[in-house]
Amino acid sequence: MSKKHKVLVIGNPDGLVEPDRWGKFVTQYDVTLYDFKSQDEFHESLKSGPCSEISGIVRLGLRTPPAAAKVGQGWTRLAMNHFPSTLRVIVNFGHGFEEEDIEGLNSRGIKFYNSCGGSESTATIGTYLTIAAFRNLSRYERMLRSGQFLPALRESLNSAMDVQNKHVGIIGMGAIGQALAMQVAALGMHIHAVDRPSLRAMIEDPTKWPGQPEIQVHATIDLLIPQVDCIVLTCPYSTETHHLLSRERFRNMKKGVRIVNIARGKCIDEEALCEAIDEGIVGGVGLDVYENEPRISAKLLEKQDFVTLLPHVGGLTVDAMAKHAQICLDKMDKYLSQGE
Repeated sequence: MSKKHKVLVIGNPDGLVEPDRWGKFVTQYDVTLYDFKSQDEFHESLKSGPCSEISGIVRLGLRTPPAAAKVGQGWTRLAMNHFPSTLRVIVNFGHGFEEEDIEGLNSRGIKFYNSCGGSESTATIGTYLTIAAFRNLSRYERMLRSGQFLPALRESLNSAMDVQNKHVGIIGMGAIGQALAMQVAALGMHIHAVDRPSLRAMIEDPTKWPGQPEIQVHATIDLLIPQVDCIVLTCPYSTETHHLLSRERFRNMKKGVRIVNIARGKCIDEEALCEAIDEGIVGGVGLDVYENEPRISAKLLEKQDFVTLLPHVGGLTVDAMAKHAQICLDKMDKYLSQGE
């Protein structure tokens, strides 16, 4: 009988994983649940304790033990020098991985995956923020709450715009971008995107993206920007996408353009965004992510008539958390069972 792979699980499966699925997982692998009182204790365990022979690490959710480094805080960087030689795969809960030491993991031969359980939920927030940016919904809610019901009606008549037949540029056609494209196309919006080999492959072979909407493809983002009424960022963060929307690019946009960001805050130069609002270039904004979150720019907070702000809740629903956890276990299963 072959020896079971040892897997460290960071996070509580209760309420995230169906009991039958969890029972199968703990039967298939020699599972250790993260129960360390400090980071130092965890790191010592990786070198000479119960985690010194693990094959995999899987993070199951955001409800991690108090002593565990959180997602987005570079926990793999902190542990890199302590990982055992037996470690082959890490499955990280969530969409982002820019804080993790991917280069260091690759040099050690450790495969790194993330999960995409919140794609639909995040896309839905993107659709909501797009509608809010065109219709000024946050502004009218504030007016209603301050007793200005009838003034809000008059304001809406003079400034709100429909999304139907508007042109939207979606920057990033991964799982979230694809889900968003389907949603806003159903609202009657025209989809634009930047040409990429992966997107081209999906367009040329519809079986790779069933039901895909019609997409107008542009060679570069600079050619796309002047053609659209709204730009939605759904791209990963990297050195290439840092301040992707810059002062220069704002100046090349249509007057009154709407800006929505459900990607990463640092993809937008927020100082330049505020300037573009003041100059009348940007007519509405919807943000779920921020350049220096959880701190929010005071200038953005002041622009209540133009900006809808959410606290990075895009993929945070009960349903999405369960999808993330299921994906995490499935990825670990697939990797270890294939013997790669």
